[in-house]
Amino acid sequence: MDNNGYRYRSGHSTNSQPRTSTQVSPEKTALADELRSTIKGKPTRCGFNRSVFHEIMSVTSDILKVVVVIVLCICFVIGGFGAGMLLGYVSTTQTLSISDLTQTEETQTSFVYDINGTVISKLTGTENVDRVYVSYSSVRSTYIDEAIISIEDERFYEHSGIDVQRIGSAILSALANGGTATYGGSTITQQTVKLITGQDEHSTSRKVQEWFSAMALEQDLSKDEILELYINLAPMGNNFVGIQAAAQNYFGKDARELTLAESAFLAGLPKSPSYYNPMRESGRRNALRRMRIVLGKMYELGYITEEEYQAALNQELVFKSSNATRSTDINSYFSEYAVSEVINDLMVQRNISFSLATTIVYNRGYQIFTTLEPDVQAVVDEAFMNQDLFQCDPSLLVDYPEKPTGGMVVINVQTGAIAAMQGGYGQKVMNLGLNRAVDAYRSPGSSIKPLIAYAPALELQLICPSMLYIDQESHLDPTNPEAVWPLNADRSYAGAITIRQAVTHSKNTIAVMVWNDVGGDTALWFLAQEGIDRTSEGAYPAQAIGAFTTGMTPLEMCGAYSTLASGGIYTEPYAYTKVLDNDGNVVLQSNPSSHRVFSTETTFLMSSMLMDVITSGTASGNASLITNSAGQVIETAGKTGTTDDNLDKWFCGYTPYYCAAVWYGYDNRLRQTVIPSCDRSNAIRIWYYVMSRIHGDNDSIGFPRPDDIISAEVCTSGYFATDECRAANSTYEDYFVAGSPLLPPEGVVCPVHIPTPTPPPEETTGGV
Repeated sequence: MDNNGYRYRSGHSTNSQPRTSTQVSPEKTALADELRSTIKGKPTRCGFNRSVFHEIMSVTSDILKVVVVIVLCICFVIGGFGAGMLLGYVSTTQTLSISDLTQTEETQTSFVYDINGTVISKLTGTENVDRVYVSYSSVRSTYIDEAIISIEDERFYEHSGIDVQRIGSAILSALANGGTATYGGSTITQQTVKLITGQDEHSTSRKVQEWFSAMALEQDLSKDEILELYINLAPMGNNFVGIQAAAQNYFGKDARELTLAESAFLAGLPKSPSYYNPMRESGRRNALRRMRIVLGKMYELGYITEEEYQAALNQELVFKSSNATRSTDINSYFSEYAVSEVINDLMVQRNISFSLATTIVYNRGYQIFTTLEPDVQAVVDEAFMNQDLFQCDPSLLVDYPEKPTGGMVVINVQTGAIAAMQGGYGQKVMNLGLNRAVDAYRSPGSSIKPLIAYAPALELQLICPSMLYIDQESHLDPTNPEAVWPLNADRSYAGAITIRQAVTHSKNTIAVMVWNDVGGDTALWFLAQEGIDRTSEGAYPAQAIGAFTTGMTPLEMCGAYSTLASGGIYTEPYAYTKVLDNDGNVVLQSNPSSHRVFSTETTFLMSSMLMDVITSGTASGNASLITNSAGQVIETAGKTGTTDDNLDKWFCGYTPYYCAAVWYGYDNRLRQTVIPSCDRSNAIRIWYYVMSRIHGDNDSIGFPRPDDIISAEVCTSGYFATDECRAANSTYEDYFVAGSPLLPPEGVVCPVHIPTPTPPPEETTGGV
């Protein structure tokens, strides 16, 4: 930079002359060049045809708009009401938190650790090419800064955060164009505030807060530091953030190597990344036209000479034929989820945008300590690489458009922490792809019944395991009362059965009846308390058997079933414990929320019935009670789930140590694929494969039995057993809550097995 304030560059032009700020004539501007290149011929007809009356009304409307704006401005400037509102808006403005980005110019690798402190992933900008942080000093030798300033904020170095002249001009432009301005009034500083906070709602309060934040940012940072934030946070299309990611993906080079034309091209993208998308033919044409406008503005403002301007216009940009090569380091589904949780929590804690939080986490040397249990994760990974668990007969799937897949989550019941996760069958081949453990919302089928019907009914003391319901042809669809609904999976009915039997054999009719007894809104309330909030859908009976507008993820189902496994306490599943910065300071500390949903009595009774599902119900034959390495039994409970059309298969189950949920099926991207009959038990098999291998060192224990749970011998009729019931071989032991009104009545004889009356003795007569 010389004494006159001009900056010199090397490598831009053979003519190293100082830049000039002399204004060029209008006919030499880029806009004029653009018009001359696109407008041909002459008009052949009038562009519009309106009457004199319409013209008068239009002019009158514009005048009224101006008057209204002026009056409002006066009211707000001199009126106490307006001043009070302005003060209120300013006082609620939150301070921006950007220390992580301004404390250093160097990108630092962040590390992710398992529960033992072993590194499982490392995060750097170069490994996540969607966003790579660069310092302003490293790109100062390019024209990227002048290009951005020229097109976005030509008085950037003159204003203090807001440009009153630009705002006024934008208002007049809006008035002259029917309420739509031809350009915005935001400065680079204001745009940076938006990129930091992620707030872009159109309201007076937000705009005032944005102005205040912009002025505050100007007080805290230098112009160069603000520009550095902008060039690293600006959206560049196709999920690329910042000029470094854009330079690498569009031109295959570092940002410090950008030419004048390339700089102007990238500077024009943030205005509308989708409209100027370089990866689409139409978008690239739009972006090239905007590039010429940027170059013309740079020439107009004196940032480049006429020779540089003409050379840049004539330069043919060479684009990459494909995206930049991704890192060979593929992060696990668990690691990606844990990082996403850190990003989300950082957004909330600091009131910053997702983009900024992601940039910080990936570039500022964080240490993320997770809850991953490596031994458990290793078994889950092994299961999801086992073809036999996913394809019983691969030859049947040769013509299928997709291969079967699944998702699984394992939670440590004692802590509520996620111990392991898998988001798809087979080798993971890309970062940030679909994680079916947390992103695939699928119908849960019958696996929802304990969560939305049976456990809530137990809690409300509406049922007990031995209570009788009638499994019969029913008409429970309020929208179609003539139709027979619901149907059981086997299309048969068992007559009078107990709740225990209904759970064991997954009777749809009984589940809907119990849901009705609970009440739809109450059932949804309980489900929301278990971490699955679908209250916005409203209540309808089909929810009792898994028919939701928005399905469930394995993570949601595992968290909900953990409520039953932990004695009724729901803990929001979490994947990390703490995050430290590169100096060892605590950035985030995990504080998972917990609350009681069910009593210990309810969860004991529910677990008791779900044990029968495994030993003699819909899961028997494919799963059994878990044992430790000594062969000792650890009590195990679970529930199957199937959609009517066999598109989805679930198994959710737990022990006192771990809870796991598995979804199995097809992504159905091309068509809906019915699961072949031989694969319809695979969700259970995957679940059992994992759970049977991760309890080796655990003691043999059962689900804790509360003191007020009693057992009694009852008849299948629902009454206390009598000798006649025993003779009919219809008795069994079941559990009750002491003092519950649902206990069978004392002294009442079973009405099914009535004692045979003893005939009176025959009278005899004697003779003399």
